[in-house]
Amino acid sequence: MATPVRRISDLQRSAFWIYGITAMVMREPMGLIVRHSTEAGFGNWQVRLEVLRVGVILLLLSRFFLLSGLYFEQVFMQPESADRYPRRSFPIDFLAGLLQFLVGAAATTAVGLHLRIAGIFAPFTLLVFLFLAVDWIWLAVARLRAFSSVPLIAGYGIFNAAALIAAAVVWGVARAAGADAVFADQASLGIVACFTIYDTTRQIKHFESFDSP
Repeated sequence: MATPVRRISDLQRSAFWIYGITAMVMREPMGLIVRHSTEAGFGNWQVRLEVLRVGVILLLLSRFFLLSGLYFEQVFMQPESADRYPRRSFPIDFLAGLLQFLVGAAATTAVGLHLRIAGIFAPFTLLVFLFLAVDWIWLAVARLRAFSSVPLIAGYGIFNAAALIAAAVVWGVARAAGADAVFADQASLGIVACFTIYDTTRQIKHFESFDSP
């Protein structure tokens, strides 16, 4: 009996294109780290914060591309997608993803900004929080249009909300304990990184399930 040929997913077809986009977006912040670390050394607090920021946005963008591929694979690309998700809109889903990507791209330009809004809030941290909040805008539109994919989108939104709340609590606790805004930022971004790594690992297992017979 012949072994059935496994269909190549859209995410797999897009892999090398995604590599190129990621390299283009991350070129500026990574170049900044190389220049700044060469001039000031890794002992400089700004360099350490910039390294953390680059790591966080790279993790967030990696998860974003993985989740986007999984979402479009499930909702639009699989043979039974039309039956499982009869109410859907590719343009709306595409524009929601584009908005989130643009916020992430904006965050890469703020990696080297150390001036703070009202002396407390770093532009990069605010953009990361906005990046995580975009899914709620998407979810609101999906609910309004009664999309069949609402449970999927809600799952992304709930996870992002949990990451946001945890990061905000850690930030507030650090400030209440007397830490400066830089340390509070580092602690909250570390929480976002941990959530992102966990969910990326979970979604990789989900993607691998497509290969199961």
